[in-house]
Amino acid sequence: MAHVPTRGSLLRRRRFAPARCYNVAVMGLKILGIAAVVLGLALVACAPASQRAGDAETTLTVFAAASLAESFRALAAAYEIAHPDTRVALNFAGSQTLRTQLEHGAAADVFASANWEHMATIKEAGLLGNAPEYFAANRLAVITPVDSDAVQTLTDLARPGVSVAIASAEVPAGAYARDSLDQMSMDEAYPGDFAAAVLSNVVTNEASVRGVAQKVALGEVDAGIVYETDAAAHQYAGDIRVLEIPLEYNPAARYPIAAVSTSAQLEAALAFIQFIQDDSGQAILREFGFVPPANVACPCHAG
Repeated sequence: MAHVPTRGSLLRRRRFAPARCYNVAVMGLKILGIAAVVLGLALVACAPASQRAGDAETTLTVFAAASLAESFRALAAAYEIAHPDTRVALNFAGSQTLRTQLEHGAAADVFASANWEHMATIKEAGLLGNAPEYFAANRLAVITPVDSDAVQTLTDLARPGVSVAIASAEVPAGAYARDSLDQMSMDEAYPGDFAAAVLSNVVTNEASVRGVAQKVALGEVDAGIVYETDAAAHQYAGDIRVLEIPLEYNPAARYPIAAVSTSAQLEAALAFIQFIQDDSGQAILREFGFVPPANVACPCHAG
């Protein structure tokens, strides 16, 4: 009697009577068909339950100011644990850069700015899906390289020959820094031209506050003006020293957040924003040095 072997473990070996005739090509096609069905069933069985039910994973794209990097990575990780069907994709840059990207059609679900001005521009463009809310506040500090003694006090920032880094004027941190210098100049404890003297020592205007911190940590400048949260960031530990800026010269940096109107998943975007505003989200922000925004009149709902 002749034997026709099968392939793999899909079919059990069978014995055929010599009087019957089989078309080998047809038999091969049948075997391949059965294999495809078995393989398909195996893939379905191994797929996540949400995919077997036809549910796709939700990906939230969040545009956030550079100074929020570490805190928002922690917030995203906590949110993903609480919402296993959602992935949070983060895009960090200066608020002005993120605003420009949104104005040119970049796809995003949430925008967190380091000041109201850039959020207001997005609002005027009709790109907000809800009324923005402040969710955190920050303060400024001066940082210097740990092995440099060029700047020991705030007044040293104006000393000839000192090199200073700040963020560009359109960057929230840069605008706050210039405001802080102006306030010092109005105090008799500082020379009347203090702000102008410091700005004349500025050798680089960075596109984000993290660029300023990096210049100082690498020892490329004698000092920089950054947020307190940047000064406390773990990656700069051991590389910088911190000089506090007194509160009377220290403008409060407040961070607004809102959903983007072009989001295809507005409900999920609002849920992420609510998570940040709730106790658990606020606790994470506090771990990274942020504080709740002051209870002041907010322009977020105006107009």
